[in-house]
Amino acid sequence: MAEILTWVMQRRMVLAERAGRLRKELAEIDAEVARLEAAEVVIGQFIEAERAGEADDPTMERGWSG
Repeated sequence: MAEILTWVMQRRMVLAERAGRLRKELAEIDAEVARLEAAEVVIGQFIEAERAGEADDPTMERGWSG
């Protein structure tokens, strides 16, 4: 019976370590997804400004510079 308890404890430890690694990986993936979503918004805004003829608008450049 002690062998079963030892196996269960070892298995729990292995799975707990694996779960920790997976949580870390998931957090990294979530962060990358958020960065890509932000990039989509910025690129979409640029495309819309370009279509409206405002992408090279001097007033926009002044807004960025100061």
